[in-house]
Amino acid sequence: MYCCHCGKKIDEGKIEGKKFSSALYEGKVDENTTVEYVCPRCGHLIHHDVDEREIKTLAAASHAEIQRGRNFFANGMSLNCIGTIILILAIIFLLLARKPANNFQLVTTCPEFYVCVVCFAVAAVLIGFGLFFTIQGILKKVQYQALLKDIQNDTFHQ
Repeated sequence: MYCCHCGKKIDEGKIEGKKFSSALYEGKVDENTTVEYVCPRCGHLIHHDVDEREIKTLAAASHAEIQRGRNFFANGMSLNCIGTIILILAIIFLLLARKPANNFQLVTTCPEFYVCVVCFAVAAVLIGFGLFFTIQGILKKVQYQALLKDIQNDTFHQ
């Protein structure tokens, strides 16, 4: 289910797994009872039968979520680029830590080695976050583009 106001996807299975809706209605559930959920992001009610106005607001919210996914992707790629540059600097400092006076063996007590270790750590963190944001952005874009395609083809049902 999707929130028609903000576009957040709600997993009914997780919600019903925590507490059944029939427990809220105390066994007074029949075929006319409508189950509504509260969106954790915006606080609006989410229900199954949506009208044309709510579908239009969902389409607008889906466009906003696609833009949010593009922003996640751009942020992730910039973190990947910065992390790669710092990784290259770490490799250069690792090569500088091999002193010619010591037959080009690695000297772990020189400042170049310490800079190398710090650069490797920073590069690993930046590339890790960059990959996370890039993958999250791609998944968000794909999910909401499929939702918009369903809305456009009149195959969307909540």
